Amino acid sequence: MRHAPVQRHLPPFSPHCLARAKNDKLFYTQGEESWGEEEDEEEEEGLIRACTPPPRPRRGRRQRLRNMRSLYLRLYKRSAVLPFHWKLWGGLGGRRKRLWRKGREGGSCSAGAELDKAHGRGAEEVASLANHVAEEETEPPHGLPNGFSPLPSESDPILITNVCTVGNQETPATNGPLPQEELTPPPEKEAPPTVTLTQEHVACVQSILDQFLQTYGSLIPLGTDEVVEKLEDVFQQSFSTPARRTVVQHVIQSYQRHPGNAMLRGFRVTYKRHVLSMDDLGTLYGQNWLNDQVMNMYGDLVMDTVPDKVHFFNSFFYDKLRTKGYEGVKRWTKNVDIFNKQLLLIPIHLEVHWSLVCVDVPNRTITYFDSQRTLNRRCPKHIAKYLQAEAVKKERPEYVSGWKGFFKMNVARQNNDSDCGAFVLQYCKFLALGLPFTFGQQDMPKLRRQIYKELCHCKLAV
Repeated sequence: MRHAPVQRHLPPFSPHCLARAKNDKLFYTQGEESWGEEEDEEEEEGLIRACTPPPRPRRGRRQRLRNMRSLYLRLYKRSAVLPFHWKLWGGLGGRRKRLWRKGREGGSCSAGAELDKAHGRGAEEVASLANHVAEEETEPPHGLPNGFSPLPSESDPILITNVCTVGNQETPATNGPLPQEELTPPPEKEAPPTVTLTQEHVACVQSILDQFLQTYGSLIPLGTDEVVEKLEDVFQQSFSTPARRTVVQHVIQSYQRHPGNAMLRGFRVTYKRHVLSMDDLGTLYGQNWLNDQVMNMYGDLVMDTVPDKVHFFNSFFYDKLRTKGYEGVKRWTKNVDIFNKQLLLIPIHLEVHWSLVCVDVPNRTITYFDSQRTLNRRCPKHIAKYLQAEAVKKERPEYVSGWKGFFKMNVARQNNDSDCGAFVLQYCKFLALGLPFTFGQQDMPKLRRQIYKELCHCKLAV
């Protein structure tokens, strides 16, 4: 059964609660009963009183006052060429201060107040505007608040002083165009003499570059200082001045831009079982990462420099030891007794970073060198286990125990992500030769060129 809604008691309809519209009168006159004229007038007056909304407060008074002030400033007080907003002039705030000044001066106002009264403005608006006009008229002219100087009046003469001429300073200055003979241009500065190389110098530089290209396969290990030194030896002149060095650098760059002069693709370096191509040697240029071929050949050069003292392990040794254990590398030292050496150099390559493990056999110490100073504790442990197993196999019981691991922290540190391989090669060289570490990050460009030359000559520069 559907529920019937309950009809609530509503108050009787009253037309007094509706807003007045255009057809209100027509609506009320329609009906069966007719109203008299008096009743119509009384009803109409009641409707007006009941339906007329209360008067709304006046809006925009402050805005109109601001517009009046701005108009006054534009027309009477300032120049027409400066149509700034009234806020830029300053001094328009402080309403209480102006009212206080008006009361003290007796409420005098200018003719603008009468004009405002004629237009029907409020008394407060007229008083405020008149007070502002009187304030502007009575105050002496001074600099504008926004930093401009006051405009000169028409009666004040304009005096022009301190007018100087381009020519002779002793002659009196006159207003207006100067004679043509007095406009003497300033003396021109002499251009410095251009320092250039002669054709003989340029030919000598090109011959040096040709010889260098044939020896090293590229100009990667070439430095400007080396070319300057050879020029000074040939011509017995000074080419180390900044101007001449710059010219030499331009000649070298123009030589490299010629096709075929940048690199010899068929250049090869062979040493024992190592063969280095230009791709391998190119890893020593700039910020490139060194590869295993460069690392292993340079390690053999270090080991051959002091063969009775140092043994260098291949760069793949640690990776094989870490993955397959001692059984995977036990045949790597079948022809050498590592315990008869003083130093064992083991390069460590972990993903994209090179580091070095140096084993001091007489002192039974394992030192970890890292140019980024990271603490890799697994490397020394793996090397210690390998040495213990190798001592058991070679029947050297004195080297089975007593190994200690260290992290070398006070070493040269790299400031980028690409010079770790160059640092490892220098660690190997300086440790093998017994030299202190005297290199740093700032020496890497020069050391990279030196490593390139040492690989091409198959000999370390001691």
